[in-house]
Amino acid sequence: MRHGEALNNVKHILTGRRLVYHLTERGKLHVTEACEMLKALCIDAIYSSPITRAVETAEIVSSRLGLPYTIDDRLTETDMGKLTGMNYFDVVSKYKDLLLRFYSGYDVSEYELENFNSIRRRMLSMLDNVASKHANKNVLLITHLDPIKAVIAEMLGVNAEVLLNMKIKTASLTILSHSSGYQLLAYNVVSINRYEPEE
Repeated sequence: MRHGEALNNVKHILTGRRLVYHLTERGKLHVTEACEMLKALCIDAIYSSPITRAVETAEIVSSRLGLPYTIDDRLTETDMGKLTGMNYFDVVSKYKDLLLRFYSGYDVSEYELENFNSIRRRMLSMLDNVASKHANKNVLLITHLDPIKAVIAEMLGVNAEVLLNMKIKTASLTILSHSSGYQLLAYNVVSINRYEPEE
């Protein structure tokens, strides 16, 4: 699950790990709506990124489902380095080639950006840990945009251009299954009334 909408999402600010933003009232509502879908999935365990907007999401889900949550750093937000605090659309306009290099897994350390392959590795480590520890159980991982894109990239092998343009709604579910390997069953799962152009 991507965390609920926070003020940085409304303002299109790249916050990375360094800036603290809280959920908006609409964000809290969307998380509450997502909990109804989660109830139907019979969740057995919850893990969350340590970033404030994810923890606030986890607190709502935990309260609604009656389950504790565990913080795991592997679910954390991408370190945006020198792009931290910039407007997303300004970054796309000015640094589109940089973002394409980022999603291709190339070295972008000159901007102090976390390497996308590093995100993929930590997310796969998390998935493997969950699959081992919670075999045949439904587990919720609360994380961020790029970690979810990293999982989708791993499952589908999509290219950097697709990843750059891929939208993952806040408080949306990305559903995976695991047996002999991982399968992507769905992404961007939200209530039907949230499929609006402005989001």
